[in-house]
Amino acid sequence: MEVIAQIVLQNLSSFAQEEFGIIWNLKDDVQQMKSTVSAIKAVLLDAEAKTNNLQISNWLEELKDVLYDADDLLNDISSEAMKRKVIGSSTVLRKIQIFFSQENQIAYSFKLGHQMKAIQKRLDAIAKNKITLQLTDRPLETPIAYREQRQTYSFVREDDVIGREEEKKLLKSYLLDTKVSVIDNVSVLAIVGFGGLGKTALAQLVFNDNAVQCYFEQKMWVCVSDEFDMRKIAEKMIGNDKNSEIEQLQQDLRNKVRGKKFLLVLDDVWNEDRELWLKLKSLVVEGGKGSAIIVTTRSRTVAKIMATHPPLFLKGLDLERSWKLFSRVAFDEGKEPNDLELLAMGRDIVQKCAGVPLAIRTIGSLLYSRNLGRSDWLYFSEVEFSKIDQHKDKIFAILKLSYDHLPSFLKKCFAYCSLFPKDFEFDKKTLIQLWVAEGFIQSSRDNRCEEDVGHEYFMNLLSMSLFQDVTLDDFGDILTCKMHDLVHDLAQLVVGKEYAFVEGKKEDIRNRTRYLSSCTSLHFLEKTSSFSNKLRTFIFIGEPLYGSQNFGPPPSLHFPFLLSMKCLRVLTLSGLHLITIPNSIRELKQLRYLDLSMNKFLVSLPLDVTSLHNLQTLKLSRCGELKELPSDISRSLRHLELNDCGKLTCMPCGLGQLTNLQTLTHFLLDSKSKNVDISELSGLNNLRGKLVIKWLDSLRENAAVVESANILLEKQHLQELELRWRLGVNSLWRDPIEERLKMENEKIYIDEPLLKKDEKIMQGLQPHHSIKRLVIDGYCGKSLPDWIGNLSSLLSLEISNCNGLKSLPDGIRDLVSLQRLCIYNCSLLEKRCARGNGVEWSKIAHIPKVLVSAFTPTDLRYIN
Repeated sequence: MEVIAQIVLQNLSSFAQEEFGIIWNLKDDVQQMKSTVSAIKAVLLDAEAKTNNLQISNWLEELKDVLYDADDLLNDISSEAMKRKVIGSSTVLRKIQIFFSQENQIAYSFKLGHQMKAIQKRLDAIAKNKITLQLTDRPLETPIAYREQRQTYSFVREDDVIGREEEKKLLKSYLLDTKVSVIDNVSVLAIVGFGGLGKTALAQLVFNDNAVQCYFEQKMWVCVSDEFDMRKIAEKMIGNDKNSEIEQLQQDLRNKVRGKKFLLVLDDVWNEDRELWLKLKSLVVEGGKGSAIIVTTRSRTVAKIMATHPPLFLKGLDLERSWKLFSRVAFDEGKEPNDLELLAMGRDIVQKCAGVPLAIRTIGSLLYSRNLGRSDWLYFSEVEFSKIDQHKDKIFAILKLSYDHLPSFLKKCFAYCSLFPKDFEFDKKTLIQLWVAEGFIQSSRDNRCEEDVGHEYFMNLLSMSLFQDVTLDDFGDILTCKMHDLVHDLAQLVVGKEYAFVEGKKEDIRNRTRYLSSCTSLHFLEKTSSFSNKLRTFIFIGEPLYGSQNFGPPPSLHFPFLLSMKCLRVLTLSGLHLITIPNSIRELKQLRYLDLSMNKFLVSLPLDVTSLHNLQTLKLSRCGELKELPSDISRSLRHLELNDCGKLTCMPCGLGQLTNLQTLTHFLLDSKSKNVDISELSGLNNLRGKLVIKWLDSLRENAAVVESANILLEKQHLQELELRWRLGVNSLWRDPIEERLKMENEKIYIDEPLLKKDEKIMQGLQPHHSIKRLVIDGYCGKSLPDWIGNLSSLLSLEISNCNGLKSLPDGIRDLVSLQRLCIYNCSLLEKRCARGNGVEWSKIAHIPKVLVSAFTPTDLRYIN
């Protein structure tokens, strides 16, 4: 609730003169609304603490609804101001046409003004009711009531901990290693994982091991929990609760550990303030050599700050160990019954616990204590399991602790993940783009772009173990991640009524739903028109995005209904076999994110896409029949994805004006098109990630101009660059064996003027020295430019189909970061780069992985 209230206040504060000119007396209305929302926001913490009161709960729902409506209206006003600004630069005729059309500006301004008054009236009523409900102002803060109750101790029976033998062995090897060399004599080991995985139990198991007990002279256990209080930690370590002065405490603590080999467990650490940790560490560094500290935490950041060894990331138990633990707590004396059907139900229940020891113990104990029969187990497995009172249940009380610990802006980003099915593989960049489109990213004081702040949000959620199973690209950056099933359940628990994920025939769509996703037929939308005018997000998760499962034929799409959702910010219609997009898409004025990827029959986009002035992300990858893009795309565009668009022949006119563009996967040069040339790239210095420039042979007539332009030199955020000539692309489709025989029997002929032109083009395409991967394909020059030796961050260099290339630049010797060099189908370089005896080998001998081949790998035959 706090997030949406803050967003409304930010939008009100950011209004400029253009917005104030839309509605008469808007400045006064804005000031009044800011005052009302601020007053309501002050009592939110008190209200949310009293949600068990039905009147207050209803009050919060009403407030949430009106705040969403206010946000939608404020965005409408901003969009109208932006549209009029664009129109102002157009022709007089266009102005007259718009004035006498249905978009009459005076009438529309009157309508917006009426809506503003109506929303203010609703807010006034809600503000008045807060007095009736006796809600008081309380500073917004993270709830810590549950955390204060958490206490742990050092003892655990070894038989009670199942499936952690390997982890225990690893920790013991660190603790008992007499050869370990650690600064300040103290090793710090971190056990990291989300709530319920058994971090504390593992620490107890190691702490109580006989060998460990004998090895250390002093053993101490401290449950730290939320507050990293130096006084309390010191008191627990020395066993003194006499409220001594801090000076006396630090002296007593140092005396206790001085010269003695100690083991300290700091359980459940949340503190991410490095200075506090260093202060505590300074009190124990006088301990004997071999001393150790074990830290258990949910936060990777805590582990990074404190640990001196690589952290141990705890995972869930496998199915066999999960069943062993379940049997111990669910059956008398841990003995499995002879009832095979009951056992099958038990295994199904265990599988739903996803390897989390806390979940397994809690559910198993519940079943045991109820002494349930077969029919009850079946009912529990199919019905009751999903309806446990999660607010009181231990599993979710502990898991929800991670959520409660998040700041409000991260709570919104986390809750958004509930729109996707369990085991969904999130693409990090896509998720951040969605957060930006939804307005979840707070403005940065250091002028970072929203995507950079979104990256920070993502890493914070990962640090709190709310994401897992990350995959990395070749440069060590995160590509994808997943969410544990129980964490996903938590996300669905906290979202409230404004989120809905439809996964089957039964739909539970409320009239206050704002965010909707589906992996099933879209026909249900027609039955739920009550929320259509308020929906902000519609995401269709089709088969291509939802793994390999088969959900039947692509659903039919009813555009008139979808396009009635005037408040849509995010629309994902990927993989639906769409053929056309109607012009009425212009009605979606708030649209910021449009995903039409994997629509393999889509030939073109309507010209009215250019009317989407708020559009930030446009995804068209794998639209194989797409031939062109409309000119003058919105200048708000930040991401344009065009992977695997094989029929696309040129770029839209005006692309060079999109100075906010961060993602441009492909830039196409076509000699037949006179509207677009490589100079369109000059001003796009915010480009990131990967850029493929195709058909560079089209530049040969203007090679001298390109040579001096330095078009790519200022693009310091690019990581990957692919430079492709048409000759290289065509040659990939020939039979490699036939080509090889032809080269062996015929003299290779390269047109000398052609060679010189390509060398000039290549010289003018020098990238920023921070580039990490460079691909050169189909280039006809004899040599590569010297600037390659300046690419100090280069990790991978791939050269293919360059049959005129005779040598590599000497500067390649200086590329100490280069890890991989691949040379394919470059006939003159093959012998010269032969391992050990080639004349060029000395230049590249330092590169860890060198591959020289007469043929182009099969996977390169599908290059765009």
